[in-house]
Amino acid sequence: VDAAAYMSELRDEVARLKDELSATRKSKDDAIKKDLLLYIRTMPKEELASLTNTISPEVLAAMKGLVSAVMNGIGEGKKIEPNTITEQSGEAMAQLCMWQLVVGYNLRELEVREEMRAALTGSPREDGKDENGRTWYGSG
Repeated sequence: VDAAAYMSELRDEVARLKDELSATRKSKDDAIKKDLLLYIRTMPKEELASLTNTISPEVLAAMKGLVSAVMNGIGEGKKIEPNTITEQSGEAMAQLCMWQLVVGYNLRELEVREEMRAALTGSPREDGKDENGRTWYGSG
């Protein structure tokens, strides 16, 4: 057996296996990304908790209000309670999750901007109002 030919075969086999592994990882990642609910379910509890531990109660209330409004729209006029079972496509739920992520991110970004503004210009008063009497939402 020629050593150079054997080494060439081994290199080809390693390259093939690397490509196969890469394709398998990509398909698994794509499947998880396509199913946002699966992605969220597979996150560790500590990581899930860390997503909301810096969000103020006002932002959480706004996010819950958005979900409630959308779910009531999905319910076709029927009141949807927390324990109500409804059937929706995965695409519709993925869209709801996506909008929730976008809205939550933007609300949190606005909150951080307000916190930075308040830190640079002076903290808001005890009642959560700034010097112009406007409510400061980062006081939670």
